[in-house]
Amino acid sequence: MGDRAFLSKSDFLNFRICPGFCWIAKHQPHRIPLNTDPGTRRRIDDGDAVEALARQRFPDATLIATLDPEDAVRQTEAAIAAGATTLFQAAVLTEHGLFARADVLTRDGDGWRMFEIKASTSVTAEHRADATFQAIAFMEAGYDIRRIGVLHLDRNYRLSGSPDPVTMFVVSDVTESVDRALVPVMEQIEGALAAVRDPSALPACQCDRETRKRRCPAFALFHPHIPAGGTIYDLTAIHHRDLIQVLDRGILALADWPDDVPLSRRQHLQVETHRTGEPWVAVTQLRKFIGRLRFPLYFLDYETCQTAIPLYDGYTPWAQVPFQYSLHIVTADGAIEHREFLWTEPRDFPVPHLVKQLRRDIGDDGSVVVWSRNFEADRQREMAEALPDEAGFLLGLNGRMVDLMEPVASGAWMHPDFGGSASIKKVLPAVDPELSYEALRIGNGGLAAERWHQAMVNSAEALTAAEREAIFSDLREYCHLDTLAMVRIWEHLRDLVR
Repeated sequence: MGDRAFLSKSDFLNFRICPGFCWIAKHQPHRIPLNTDPGTRRRIDDGDAVEALARQRFPDATLIATLDPEDAVRQTEAAIAAGATTLFQAAVLTEHGLFARADVLTRDGDGWRMFEIKASTSVTAEHRADATFQAIAFMEAGYDIRRIGVLHLDRNYRLSGSPDPVTMFVVSDVTESVDRALVPVMEQIEGALAAVRDPSALPACQCDRETRKRRCPAFALFHPHIPAGGTIYDLTAIHHRDLIQVLDRGILALADWPDDVPLSRRQHLQVETHRTGEPWVAVTQLRKFIGRLRFPLYFLDYETCQTAIPLYDGYTPWAQVPFQYSLHIVTADGAIEHREFLWTEPRDFPVPHLVKQLRRDIGDDGSVVVWSRNFEADRQREMAEALPDEAGFLLGLNGRMVDLMEPVASGAWMHPDFGGSASIKKVLPAVDPELSYEALRIGNGGLAAERWHQAMVNSAEALTAAEREAIFSDLREYCHLDTLAMVRIWEHLRDLVR
Protein backbone atom coordinates (compact mmCIF):
# COMPACT_ATOMS: atom_id res chain seq x y z
CA MET A 1 0.00 0.00 0.00
CA GLY A 2 1.65 3.27 -1.08
CA ASP A 3 2.00 6.03 1.50
CA ARG A 4 -0.47 8.21 -0.47
CA ALA A 5 -3.23 5.60 -0.14
CA PHE A 6 -3.56 5.45 3.66
CA LEU A 7 -4.76 7.96 6.23
CA SER A 8 -2.30 8.69 9.03
CA LYS A 9 -3.02 10.39 12.32
CA SER A 10 -1.38 13.56 10.99
CA ASP A 11 -3.63 13.43 7.92
CA PHE A 12 -6.68 13.05 10.14
CA LEU A 13 -5.72 15.96 12.41
CA ASN A 14 -5.03 18.10 9.33
CA PHE A 15 -8.50 17.21 8.02
CA ARG A 16 -10.02 18.45 11.27
CA ILE A 17 -8.29 21.79 10.63
CA CYS A 18 -9.34 21.99 6.96
CA PRO A 19 -10.09 19.35 4.28
CA GLY A 20 -8.30 21.37 1.61
CA PHE A 21 -5.21 21.74 3.77
CA CYS A 22 -5.29 17.99 4.48
CA TRP A 23 -5.27 17.23 0.75
CA ILE A 24 -2.46 19.71 -0.02
CA ALA A 25 -0.32 18.39 2.86
CA LYS A 26 -0.85 14.83 1.63
CA HIS A 27 -0.40 15.21 -2.13
CA GLN A 28 1.45 18.50 -2.69
CA PRO A 29 3.25 19.33 0.57
CA HIS A 30 5.83 21.46 -1.26
CA ARG A 31 3.12 24.08 -1.86
CA ILE A 32 2.58 24.77 1.84
CA PRO A 33 4.62 27.78 3.03
CA LEU A 34 7.52 26.74 5.23
CA ASN A 35 6.78 27.41 8.88
CA THR A 36 9.69 29.54 10.06
CA ASP A 37 8.21 30.29 13.47
CA PRO A 38 11.01 29.61 16.00
CA GLY A 39 8.44 28.64 18.60
CA THR A 40 7.28 25.77 16.37
CA ARG A 41 10.80 24.38 16.15
CA ARG A 42 11.21 24.69 19.91
CA ARG A 43 7.94 22.82 20.55
CA ILE A 44 9.03 20.01 18.23
CA ASP A 45 12.40 19.73 19.95
CA ASP A 46 10.77 19.85 23.37
CA GLY A 47 8.28 17.20 22.32
CA ASP A 48 11.13 14.90 21.32
CA ALA A 49 12.88 15.51 24.66
CA VAL A 50 9.69 14.81 26.63
CA GLU A 51 9.07 11.58 24.71
CA ALA A 52 12.62 10.42 25.38
CA LEU A 53 12.21 11.12 29.11
CA ALA A 54 8.80 9.44 29.30
CA ARG A 55 10.20 6.30 27.69
CA GLN A 56 12.43 5.83 30.72
CA ARG A 57 9.29 4.73 32.58
CA PHE A 58 9.28 1.60 30.39
CA PRO A 59 12.87 0.26 30.53
CA ASP A 60 12.06 -3.09 28.91
CA ALA A 61 10.18 -1.72 25.91
CA THR A 62 10.99 -2.61 22.31
CA LEU A 63 11.39 0.33 19.94
CA ILE A 64 10.03 0.01 16.40
CA ALA A 65 12.45 2.48 14.85
CA THR A 66 11.83 2.18 11.13
CA LEU A 67 10.00 5.02 9.38
CA ASP A 68 8.66 2.82 6.57
CA PRO A 69 4.97 2.12 7.34
CA GLU A 70 4.76 -1.44 6.04
CA ASP A 71 8.12 -2.38 7.56
CA ALA A 72 6.98 -0.87 10.89
CA VAL A 73 3.90 -3.10 10.84
CA ARG A 74 5.99 -6.19 10.11
CA GLN A 75 8.45 -5.36 12.90
CA THR A 76 5.59 -4.72 15.34
CA GLU A 77 3.98 -8.09 14.60
CA ALA A 78 7.36 -9.86 14.82
CA ALA A 79 8.18 -8.23 18.18
CA ILE A 80 4.83 -9.26 19.66
CA ALA A 81 5.21 -12.79 18.31
CA ALA A 82 8.63 -12.92 20.00
CA GLY A 83 7.07 -12.02 23.36
CA ALA A 84 7.45 -8.23 23.58
CA THR A 85 5.02 -6.86 26.15
CA THR A 86 5.74 -3.13 25.73
CA LEU A 87 6.50 -1.37 22.47
CA PHE A 88 7.39 2.16 21.43
CA GLN A 89 5.96 3.25 18.07
CA ALA A 90 4.03 0.03 17.45
CA ALA A 91 2.39 0.30 14.03
CA VAL A 92 -0.80 -0.88 12.32
CA LEU A 93 -2.03 -0.49 8.75
CA THR A 94 -5.65 -1.49 8.37
CA GLU A 95 -7.63 -2.80 5.40
CA HIS A 96 -9.77 0.31 5.77
CA GLY A 97 -6.69 2.40 5.02
CA LEU A 98 -5.74 3.71 8.47
CA PHE A 99 -2.10 3.93 9.53
CA ALA A 100 -1.27 4.55 13.18
CA ARG A 101 1.70 4.33 15.52
CA ALA A 102 1.27 4.26 19.29
CA ASP A 103 3.75 6.15 21.45
CA VAL A 104 3.50 3.30 23.99
CA LEU A 105 1.62 0.00 23.67
CA THR A 106 1.84 -2.27 26.68
CA ARG A 107 0.15 -5.49 27.77
CA ASP A 108 -2.92 -5.24 29.99
CA GLY A 109 -3.91 -8.83 30.82
CA ASP A 110 -4.89 -10.46 27.55
CA GLY A 111 -5.37 -7.06 25.92
CA TRP A 112 -3.39 -3.89 25.52
CA ARG A 113 -3.11 -0.45 27.07
CA MET A 114 -2.14 2.48 24.90
CA PHE A 115 -0.44 5.72 25.92
CA GLU A 116 0.05 8.91 23.96
CA ILE A 117 2.94 11.07 25.22
CA LYS A 118 2.34 14.82 25.21
CA ALA A 119 4.59 17.74 26.16
CA SER A 120 1.63 19.75 27.47
CA THR A 121 0.52 20.06 31.09
CA SER A 122 -3.09 19.07 30.37
CA VAL A 123 -5.21 17.00 28.00
CA THR A 124 -6.74 18.96 25.12
CA ALA A 125 -9.59 18.21 22.72
CA GLU A 126 -7.00 17.55 20.03
CA HIS A 127 -5.28 14.99 22.27
CA ARG A 128 -8.59 13.17 22.73
CA ALA A 129 -9.23 13.15 18.99
CA ASP A 130 -5.67 11.92 18.46
CA ALA A 131 -6.15 9.08 20.97
CA THR A 132 -9.52 8.16 19.46
CA PHE A 133 -8.04 7.85 15.98
CA GLN A 134 -5.25 5.66 17.37
CA ALA A 135 -7.70 3.44 19.23
CA ILE A 136 -9.92 2.99 16.17
CA ALA A 137 -6.96 2.04 13.99
CA PHE A 138 -5.55 -0.48 16.46
CA MET A 139 -8.96 -2.02 17.13
CA GLU A 140 -9.57 -2.32 13.37
CA ALA A 141 -6.23 -4.13 13.15
CA GLY A 142 -7.42 -6.69 15.73
CA TYR A 143 -5.91 -5.34 18.95
CA ASP A 144 -7.98 -5.53 22.12
CA ILE A 145 -7.43 -2.02 23.50
CA ARG A 146 -8.53 -2.09 27.15
CA ARG A 147 -7.39 1.33 28.37
CA ILE A 148 -6.12 4.53 26.78
CA GLY A 149 -4.08 7.15 28.60
CA VAL A 150 -2.36 10.44 27.90
CA LEU A 151 1.03 10.69 29.58
CA HIS A 152 1.63 14.42 30.01
CA LEU A 153 3.69 16.78 32.13
CA ASP A 154 2.61 17.60 35.67
CA ARG A 155 2.11 21.37 35.88
CA ASN A 156 2.99 21.24 39.61
CA TYR A 157 6.28 19.40 39.16
CA ARG A 158 9.35 21.41 40.19
CA LEU A 159 12.78 20.35 39.08
CA SER A 160 15.19 19.23 41.78
CA GLY A 161 18.36 17.82 40.31
CA SER A 162 17.85 15.60 37.28
CA PRO A 163 14.40 15.36 35.63
CA ASP A 164 12.42 12.48 37.15
CA PRO A 165 10.53 10.41 34.54
CA VAL A 166 8.07 9.22 37.18
CA THR A 167 7.13 12.32 39.17
CA MET A 168 7.36 14.73 36.24
CA PHE A 169 4.43 13.08 34.45
CA VAL A 170 0.73 12.54 35.06
CA VAL A 171 -1.31 9.78 33.44
CA SER A 172 -4.78 10.99 32.45
CA ASP A 173 -7.09 8.13 31.53
CA VAL A 174 -9.17 9.09 28.48
CA THR A 175 -10.80 5.71 27.85
CA GLU A 176 -14.33 6.93 28.56
CA SER A 177 -14.01 10.06 26.45
CA VAL A 178 -12.57 7.96 23.60
CA ASP A 179 -15.53 5.56 23.87
CA ARG A 180 -17.96 8.48 23.62
CA ALA A 181 -16.13 9.89 20.61
CA LEU A 182 -15.86 6.67 18.58
CA VAL A 183 -18.90 7.24 16.36
CA PRO A 184 -18.30 10.93 15.51
CA VAL A 185 -14.59 10.35 14.96
CA MET A 186 -15.30 7.38 12.68
CA GLU A 187 -17.56 9.68 10.65
CA GLN A 188 -14.75 12.23 10.45
CA ILE A 189 -12.35 9.48 9.37
CA GLU A 190 -14.67 8.57 6.49
CA GLY A 191 -14.68 12.18 5.39
CA ALA A 192 -10.90 12.39 5.66
CA LEU A 193 -10.42 9.18 3.64
CA ALA A 194 -12.69 10.52 0.92
CA ALA A 195 -10.75 13.79 0.91
CA VAL A 196 -7.28 12.30 0.48
CA ARG A 197 -7.86 9.20 -1.66
CA ASP A 198 -8.39 11.06 -4.93
CA PRO A 199 -5.16 12.91 -5.82
CA SER A 200 -6.96 14.78 -8.60
CA ALA A 201 -9.89 16.15 -6.55
CA LEU A 202 -8.87 19.08 -4.34
CA PRO A 203 -11.44 19.68 -1.56
CA ALA A 204 -12.52 23.23 -0.77
CA CYS A 205 -10.96 25.33 1.97
CA GLN A 206 -13.59 27.23 3.91
CA CYS A 207 -11.18 28.99 6.24
CA ASP A 208 -12.30 32.27 4.65
CA ARG A 209 -15.40 31.80 6.82
CA GLU A 210 -13.33 31.63 9.98
CA THR A 211 -11.59 34.32 12.00
CA ARG A 212 -7.93 34.96 11.25
CA LYS A 213 -6.66 32.79 14.12
CA ARG A 214 -8.47 29.73 12.75
CA ARG A 215 -7.01 29.84 9.26
CA CYS A 216 -5.20 26.79 7.94
CA PRO A 217 -1.55 27.01 6.82
CA ALA A 218 -2.62 26.77 3.16
CA PHE A 219 -5.06 29.70 3.36
CA ALA A 220 -3.20 31.92 0.86
CA LEU A 221 -3.16 29.14 -1.75
CA PHE A 222 -6.94 28.83 -1.68
CA HIS A 223 -7.84 32.50 -1.21
CA PRO A 224 -5.25 34.65 -3.03
CA HIS A 225 -7.89 37.34 -3.65
CA ILE A 226 -8.13 38.21 0.06
CA PRO A 227 -5.73 41.09 0.87
CA ALA A 228 -3.33 40.91 3.81
CA GLY A 229 -4.89 43.98 5.43
CA GLY A 230 -7.80 46.36 5.33
CA THR A 231 -10.44 43.63 5.56
CA ILE A 232 -13.15 42.71 8.04
CA TYR A 233 -10.83 39.97 9.32
CA ASP A 234 -8.73 42.76 10.86
CA LEU A 235 -11.56 43.93 13.12
CA THR A 236 -10.37 43.53 16.69
CA ALA A 237 -12.17 40.83 18.71
CA ILE A 238 -14.52 40.06 15.82
CA HIS A 239 -17.18 37.48 16.65
CA HIS A 240 -17.54 34.58 14.23
CA ARG A 241 -21.29 35.20 13.99
CA ASP A 242 -20.72 38.79 12.86
CA LEU A 243 -18.01 37.76 10.42
CA ILE A 244 -20.35 35.30 8.68
CA GLN A 245 -23.23 37.78 8.62
CA VAL A 246 -21.10 40.42 6.89
CA LEU A 247 -19.38 37.98 4.53
CA ASP A 248 -22.77 36.67 3.41
CA ARG A 249 -23.60 40.19 2.25
CA GLY A 250 -20.56 40.10 -0.02
CA ILE A 251 -18.61 42.60 2.09
CA LEU A 252 -14.85 42.15 2.51
CA ALA A 253 -13.38 45.64 2.98
CA LEU A 254 -13.37 46.92 6.56
CA ALA A 255 -14.39 50.37 5.34
CA ASP A 256 -17.66 48.86 4.03
CA TRP A 257 -18.78 47.45 7.40
CA PRO A 258 -22.59 47.81 7.46
CA ASP A 259 -24.14 50.23 9.93
CA ASP A 260 -26.78 47.75 11.10
CA VAL A 261 -24.26 45.20 12.42
CA PRO A 262 -23.39 46.36 15.96
CA LEU A 263 -19.83 47.13 16.99
CA SER A 264 -18.17 47.68 20.34
CA ARG A 265 -16.80 51.15 21.01
CA ARG A 266 -13.26 50.10 20.17
CA GLN A 267 -14.38 48.30 17.02
CA HIS A 268 -16.38 51.35 15.93
CA LEU A 269 -13.34 53.60 16.41
CA GLN A 270 -11.21 51.17 14.43
CA VAL A 271 -13.63 51.24 11.50
CA GLU A 272 -13.87 55.03 11.59
CA THR A 273 -10.10 55.57 11.70
CA HIS A 274 -9.74 53.13 8.83
CA ARG A 275 -12.35 55.02 6.79
CA THR A 276 -10.94 58.47 7.46
CA GLY A 277 -7.26 57.58 7.59
CA GLU A 278 -6.99 59.79 10.67
CA PRO A 279 -6.06 58.72 14.22
CA TRP A 280 -8.45 59.02 17.15
CA VAL A 281 -7.42 60.46 20.50
CA ALA A 282 -9.59 60.57 23.62
CA VAL A 283 -7.74 63.56 25.05
CA THR A 284 -9.23 63.54 28.55
CA GLN A 285 -8.73 59.78 29.01
CA LEU A 286 -5.22 59.94 27.62
CA ARG A 287 -4.31 62.93 29.79
CA LYS A 288 -5.39 61.00 32.90
CA PHE A 289 -3.24 58.08 31.83
CA ILE A 290 -0.18 60.27 31.29
CA GLY A 291 -0.83 61.93 34.65
CA ARG A 292 -0.47 58.59 36.45
CA LEU A 293 3.21 58.36 35.51
CA ARG A 294 5.79 59.42 38.09
CA PHE A 295 9.39 60.34 37.30
CA PRO A 296 11.88 58.88 36.89
CA LEU A 297 10.25 56.58 34.35
CA TYR A 298 11.73 53.07 34.05
CA PHE A 299 10.81 51.49 30.70
CA LEU A 300 11.37 47.79 31.32
CA ASP A 301 11.23 44.72 29.08
CA TYR A 302 12.22 41.11 29.82
CA GLU A 303 13.20 38.37 27.41
CA THR A 304 12.52 34.85 28.61
CA CYS A 305 13.06 31.24 27.63
CA GLN A 306 10.66 28.40 28.33
CA THR A 307 11.18 24.68 27.89
CA ALA A 308 8.99 21.66 28.51
CA ILE A 309 11.64 20.09 30.74
CA PRO A 310 12.77 22.78 33.21
CA LEU A 311 16.35 23.97 32.89
CA TYR A 312 16.76 25.09 36.50
CA ASP A 313 15.86 23.80 39.97
CA GLY A 314 12.59 25.08 41.38
CA TYR A 315 11.01 25.70 37.99
CA THR A 316 7.97 23.97 36.50
CA PRO A 317 7.42 22.68 32.95
CA TRP A 318 7.07 25.52 30.44
CA ALA A 319 7.92 28.15 33.07
CA GLN A 320 9.25 31.42 31.67
CA VAL A 321 12.84 32.04 32.80
CA PRO A 322 14.00 35.66 32.37
CA PHE A 323 17.53 35.86 30.99
CA GLN A 324 17.66 39.46 29.76
CA TYR A 325 16.22 42.89 30.31
CA SER A 326 16.47 46.30 28.73
CA LEU A 327 15.82 49.43 30.76
CA HIS A 328 15.46 52.98 29.48
CA ILE A 329 15.34 55.58 32.26
CA VAL A 330 13.77 59.00 31.61
CA THR A 331 14.11 61.74 34.23
CA ALA A 332 11.85 64.75 34.73
CA ASP A 333 14.26 67.02 32.84
CA GLY A 334 14.06 64.75 29.75
CA ALA A 335 17.43 63.01 30.14
CA ILE A 336 17.45 59.41 28.85
CA GLU A 337 19.78 56.65 30.02
CA HIS A 338 19.92 53.01 28.92
CA ARG A 339 20.90 50.04 31.07
CA GLU A 340 20.71 46.35 30.27
CA PHE A 341 21.37 42.82 31.44
CA LEU A 342 22.03 39.65 29.45
CA TRP A 343 23.08 36.37 31.04
CA THR A 344 25.82 34.68 29.01
CA GLU A 345 27.20 31.99 31.33
CA PRO A 346 26.06 28.51 30.19
CA ARG A 347 24.40 26.21 32.73
CA ASP A 348 24.23 28.82 35.52
CA PHE A 349 20.83 30.01 36.74
CA PRO A 350 20.36 33.57 35.40
CA VAL A 351 17.62 34.88 37.70
CA PRO A 352 19.69 35.74 40.83
CA HIS A 353 22.19 37.67 38.73
CA LEU A 354 19.43 39.45 36.80
CA VAL A 355 17.61 40.51 39.97
CA LYS A 356 20.83 41.67 41.60
CA GLN A 357 21.58 44.04 38.73
CA LEU A 358 17.93 45.09 38.38
CA ARG A 359 17.96 46.19 42.02
CA ARG A 360 20.98 48.39 41.26
CA ASP A 361 19.43 49.79 38.06
CA ILE A 362 15.93 50.66 39.32
CA GLY A 363 15.52 53.22 42.08
CA ASP A 364 12.95 53.21 44.86
CA ASP A 365 10.69 55.82 43.26
CA GLY A 366 9.17 56.30 39.84
CA SER A 367 6.86 54.39 37.52
CA VAL A 368 7.89 51.09 35.96
CA VAL A 369 6.52 51.28 32.42
CA VAL A 370 5.93 48.07 30.45
CA TRP A 371 4.06 46.89 27.38
CA SER A 372 1.49 44.24 28.36
CA ARG A 373 1.58 44.38 32.14
CA ASN A 374 0.58 40.80 32.86
CA PHE A 375 3.68 39.33 31.26
CA GLU A 376 6.25 41.37 33.22
CA ALA A 377 4.21 41.22 36.44
CA ASP A 378 3.94 37.42 36.23
CA ARG A 379 7.68 37.10 35.67
CA GLN A 380 8.36 39.20 38.75
CA ARG A 381 6.00 37.13 40.87
CA GLU A 382 7.73 33.96 39.68
CA MET A 383 11.18 35.40 40.40
CA ALA A 384 9.92 36.38 43.86
CA GLU A 385 8.98 32.74 44.44
CA ALA A 386 12.41 31.60 43.30
CA LEU A 387 14.19 34.24 45.42
CA PRO A 388 12.13 34.86 48.58
CA ASP A 389 14.68 37.34 49.93
CA GLU A 390 14.01 39.55 46.90
CA ALA A 391 10.22 39.23 47.02
CA GLY A 392 9.69 42.65 48.57
CA PHE A 393 11.68 44.37 45.86
CA LEU A 394 10.14 42.44 42.95
CA LEU A 395 6.55 42.66 44.12
CA GLY A 396 7.13 46.32 44.89
CA LEU A 397 7.94 46.86 41.21
CA ASN A 398 4.56 45.35 40.36
CA GLY A 399 2.91 47.95 42.55
CA ARG A 400 4.62 50.72 40.57
CA MET A 401 3.88 49.24 37.16
CA VAL A 402 2.00 51.10 34.42
CA ASP A 403 1.00 49.41 31.17
CA LEU A 404 1.80 51.63 28.18
CA MET A 405 -0.37 49.40 26.01
CA GLU A 406 -3.47 50.51 27.94
CA PRO A 407 -4.36 53.53 25.75
CA VAL A 408 -4.30 51.32 22.64
CA ALA A 409 -6.14 48.38 24.22
CA SER A 410 -8.83 50.63 25.72
CA GLY A 411 -9.40 52.65 22.54
CA ALA A 412 -8.16 55.94 23.98
CA TRP A 413 -5.73 56.13 21.07
CA MET A 414 -6.43 54.52 17.71
CA HIS A 415 -4.54 54.73 14.44
CA PRO A 416 -5.45 53.21 11.06
CA ASP A 417 -2.00 51.65 10.79
CA PHE A 418 -2.58 49.52 13.91
CA GLY A 419 -4.86 47.21 11.93
CA GLY A 420 -6.79 46.33 15.09
CA SER A 421 -3.65 45.16 16.87
CA ALA A 422 -2.14 46.39 20.12
CA SER A 423 1.26 44.85 19.37
CA ILE A 424 4.14 47.25 19.91
CA LYS A 425 5.45 46.18 16.49
CA LYS A 426 2.25 47.56 14.94
CA VAL A 427 2.11 50.69 17.06
CA LEU A 428 5.74 51.82 16.72
CA PRO A 429 5.68 52.55 12.95
CA ALA A 430 2.79 54.98 13.45
CA VAL A 431 4.95 56.91 15.91
CA ASP A 432 8.48 56.61 14.52
CA PRO A 433 8.76 55.00 11.08
CA GLU A 434 12.56 55.21 11.28
CA LEU A 435 12.62 52.64 14.08
CA SER A 436 11.94 49.16 12.72
CA TYR A 437 12.14 45.57 13.86
CA GLU A 438 12.35 44.37 10.26
CA ALA A 439 16.03 45.25 9.90
CA LEU A 440 17.03 43.26 13.00
CA ARG A 441 18.42 39.74 12.81
CA ILE A 442 16.27 38.98 15.86
CA GLY A 443 12.90 40.66 15.47
CA ASN A 444 10.55 38.94 17.92
CA GLY A 445 10.52 37.36 21.36
CA GLY A 446 10.17 33.81 20.08
CA LEU A 447 13.33 34.07 18.01
CA ALA A 448 15.13 35.79 20.90
CA ALA A 449 14.33 32.85 23.17
CA GLU A 450 15.39 30.35 20.52
CA ARG A 451 18.71 32.08 19.84
CA TRP A 452 19.54 32.38 23.54
CA HIS A 453 18.70 28.70 24.04
CA GLN A 454 20.92 27.87 21.06
CA ALA A 455 23.85 29.83 22.49
CA MET A 456 23.42 28.71 26.09
CA VAL A 457 21.94 25.22 26.04
CA ASN A 458 21.18 23.42 22.81
CA SER A 459 24.28 24.19 20.74
CA ALA A 460 26.46 25.99 23.28
CA GLU A 461 29.44 23.68 22.88
CA ALA A 462 29.15 23.51 19.09
CA LEU A 463 29.27 27.29 18.58
CA THR A 464 32.48 29.28 18.42
CA ALA A 465 33.01 32.19 20.78
CA ALA A 466 32.46 34.56 17.87
CA GLU A 467 29.18 32.87 16.93
CA ARG A 468 27.90 33.07 20.48
CA GLU A 469 28.89 36.73 20.77
CA ALA A 470 27.08 37.51 17.51
CA ILE A 471 23.90 36.02 19.00
CA PHE A 472 24.35 38.03 22.20
CA SER A 473 24.86 41.22 20.18
CA ASP A 474 21.65 40.57 18.24
CA LEU A 475 19.78 39.93 21.50
CA ARG A 476 20.97 43.21 22.98
CA GLU A 477 19.93 45.10 19.86
CA TYR A 478 16.45 43.58 19.87
CA CYS A 479 15.70 44.10 23.56
CA HIS A 480 17.09 47.64 23.41
CA LEU A 481 14.62 48.48 20.64
CA ASP A 482 11.69 47.18 22.72
CA THR A 483 12.26 49.72 25.48
CA LEU A 484 13.35 52.52 23.14
CA ALA A 485 10.08 51.96 21.27
CA MET A 486 8.19 52.46 24.53
CA VAL A 487 10.02 55.72 25.14
CA ARG A 488 9.10 56.99 21.69
CA ILE A 489 5.46 55.96 22.12
CA TRP A 490 5.28 57.65 25.53
CA GLU A 491 6.77 60.83 24.05
CA HIS A 492 4.16 60.74 21.30
CA LEU A 493 1.28 60.24 23.74
CA ARG A 494 2.58 63.05 25.95
CA ASP A 495 2.74 65.40 22.98
CA LEU A 496 -0.80 64.47 21.88
CA VAL A 497 -2.32 65.86 25.08
CA ARG A 498 -0.09 68.88 25.65
